Amino acid sequence: MSITTRVIAYFVLIAAAGLSAPRAQTYPEKPVHIVVPYAAGGGVDNITRVISERLASRLGQALVIDNRPGANGNIGANLVAKANPDGYTMLMGASFLATNRASEINMTYDALTDLIPVARAGRSSQILLVPSSSPAKTVNELIAHLKANPTTTAYGTVGTVSPTALIFIKNTATTPVQILYKGGSLAMPDLISGRLTFMIPVASEGLPFVSSGKLRALAVTGNQRMKALPDVPTMQEAGVANLEGIIWWGLFAPAKTPQAIIDRVSQEMLALLEYPEVASAFAQLGIEPAPLNAQHFATFYQAEIQSYAKVAKEFDLAAK
Repeated sequence: MSITTRVIAYFVLIAAAGLSAPRAQTYPEKPVHIVVPYAAGGGVDNITRVISERLASRLGQALVIDNRPGANGNIGANLVAKANPDGYTMLMGASFLATNRASEINMTYDALTDLIPVARAGRSSQILLVPSSSPAKTVNELIAHLKANPTTTAYGTVGTVSPTALIFIKNTATTPVQILYKGGSLAMPDLISGRLTFMIPVASEGLPFVSSGKLRALAVTGNQRMKALPDVPTMQEAGVANLEGIIWWGLFAPAKTPQAIIDRVSQEMLALLEYPEVASAFAQLGIEPAPLNAQHFATFYQAEIQSYAKVAKEFDLAAK
């Protein structure tokens, strides 16, 4: 290589380096799309809408919420996993990423290697709900009702693999029919009307209907009772073991997204979670703020994937 060629190559590299740094520093320069892989009004959508306006303000650009329901969150997650890793397409993920990876076959993306955790936002219990017209006032009464009516009882789930519902059914030796929905909010009318016997959705999807008297809460998941439902026992207290799991939500980006962009969005997410109005909005949805930065969220996420893999094997939760 001649001296002239070396000099030209050197200045090309310098110019490229000079261009890449400002891009990270000035991000975002256009609207950011947040893919919600479930229908509007569901748990993932609810928390996204609380966060989006404030995150947009902190980033200085509009955030576009893009609902892509289907395949228990896999359609939207796959879209983000395959998106250009430039920071302009992100995913509001949740526990489903770990459960799907552990229990479903023929996945079109790898939730561990194709997505990067950016920041965890919140966590929440799930609620065992029945219609207000249900004869069941307690978990034991619901179990008795399910056993007495094995062919005429049904429960709703989002996706074929819903660990909480499947573990509940296995541990109670009941056989209700499973009805699938693209989002928890879409199941609520059927649960309220009594077409569904019970459901175990995330708290944000059920609390408004419990408050209005349209649904009855029998138990909650987790190791302690919910502040919003202090008189409702935990599953353990109600006699159903192995249902201590908590649902969590967090922002993800495609693999190979620049670290500077990951760090910027993570920083802004954690900052807005300190807003009193965010904590208040979360509380109304039965959600507890649970901020984790990118590094700590990645560690937590890896542990969740390992944990759900063990649960899927123990309880045979593979999608049929």
